[in-house]
Amino acid sequence: MSQPSVPQLSTTFDEWIKEQILQLSVDALSAGVLTCTACSQSTNGEYVIEYQGETFRYLPERTYAFLKFVSEGLNKA
Repeated sequence: MSQPSVPQLSTTFDEWIKEQILQLSVDALSAGVLTCTACSQSTNGEYVIEYQGETFRYLPERTYAFLKFVSEGLNKA
Protein backbone atom coordinates (compact mmCIF):
# COMPACT_ATOMS: atom_id res chain seq x y z
CA MET A 1 0.00 0.00 0.00
CA SER A 2 1.53 3.31 -1.04
CA GLN A 3 1.74 6.28 1.28
CA PRO A 4 0.32 9.63 0.11
CA SER A 5 2.85 12.28 -0.78
CA VAL A 6 3.48 15.05 1.75
CA PRO A 7 1.66 17.72 -0.31
CA GLN A 8 -1.29 15.36 -0.82
CA LEU A 9 -1.38 14.52 2.88
CA SER A 10 -1.27 18.22 3.75
CA THR A 11 -4.14 18.99 1.40
CA THR A 12 -6.17 16.11 2.80
CA PHE A 13 -5.52 17.31 6.35
CA ASP A 14 -6.50 20.89 5.45
CA GLU A 15 -9.80 19.67 4.02
CA TRP A 16 -10.41 17.44 7.05
CA ILE A 17 -9.83 20.25 9.55
CA LYS A 18 -12.12 22.62 7.61
CA GLU A 19 -14.88 20.00 7.75
CA GLN A 20 -14.30 19.47 11.47
CA ILE A 21 -14.39 23.21 12.19
CA LEU A 22 -17.62 23.57 10.22
CA GLN A 23 -19.30 20.76 12.19
CA LEU A 24 -17.97 22.01 15.53
CA SER A 25 -19.14 25.53 14.66
CA VAL A 26 -22.68 24.23 14.26
CA ASP A 27 -22.45 22.22 17.49
CA ALA A 28 -21.07 25.21 19.44
CA LEU A 29 -23.91 27.54 18.43
CA SER A 30 -25.94 26.27 21.38
CA ALA A 31 -23.21 27.63 23.68
CA GLY A 32 -23.41 31.05 22.07
CA VAL A 33 -20.24 30.62 20.02
CA LEU A 34 -20.34 32.32 16.64
CA THR A 35 -17.65 31.27 14.18
CA CYS A 36 -17.00 33.00 10.88
CA THR A 37 -16.13 30.02 8.71
CA ALA A 38 -15.90 32.26 5.63
CA CYS A 39 -13.12 34.23 7.33
CA SER A 40 -10.70 31.36 6.79
CA GLN A 41 -10.82 32.19 3.08
CA SER A 42 -9.05 35.49 3.77
CA THR A 43 -5.36 35.91 3.03
CA ASN A 44 -4.29 35.16 6.60
CA GLY A 45 -6.54 32.07 6.97
CA GLU A 46 -7.79 32.95 10.44
CA TYR A 47 -11.23 32.24 11.79
CA VAL A 48 -13.05 34.89 13.80
CA ILE A 49 -14.88 33.57 16.85
CA GLU A 50 -17.22 35.52 19.11
CA TYR A 51 -17.84 34.05 22.53
CA GLN A 52 -19.17 35.66 25.71
CA GLY A 53 -18.62 39.18 24.39
CA GLU A 54 -15.04 38.52 23.31
CA THR A 55 -13.68 38.23 19.78
CA PHE A 56 -10.86 35.84 18.98
CA ARG A 57 -8.86 35.37 15.77
CA TYR A 58 -7.37 31.91 15.48
CA LEU A 59 -5.61 29.86 12.85
CA PRO A 60 -7.41 26.62 11.90
CA GLU A 61 -5.62 24.36 14.39
CA ARG A 62 -6.40 26.62 17.34
CA THR A 63 -9.95 27.20 16.09
CA TYR A 64 -10.51 23.46 16.05
CA ALA A 65 -9.12 23.09 19.58
CA PHE A 66 -11.17 26.01 20.93
CA LEU A 67 -14.43 24.76 19.42
CA LYS A 68 -13.72 21.21 20.61
CA PHE A 69 -13.02 22.55 24.11
CA VAL A 70 -16.29 24.49 24.22
CA SER A 71 -18.31 21.64 22.72
CA GLU A 72 -16.93 19.09 25.16
CA GLY A 73 -17.62 21.47 28.04
CA LEU A 74 -21.27 21.51 26.97
CA ASN A 75 -21.46 17.73 27.04
CA LYS A 76 -20.13 17.61 30.61
CA ALA A 77 -22.64 20.13 31.94
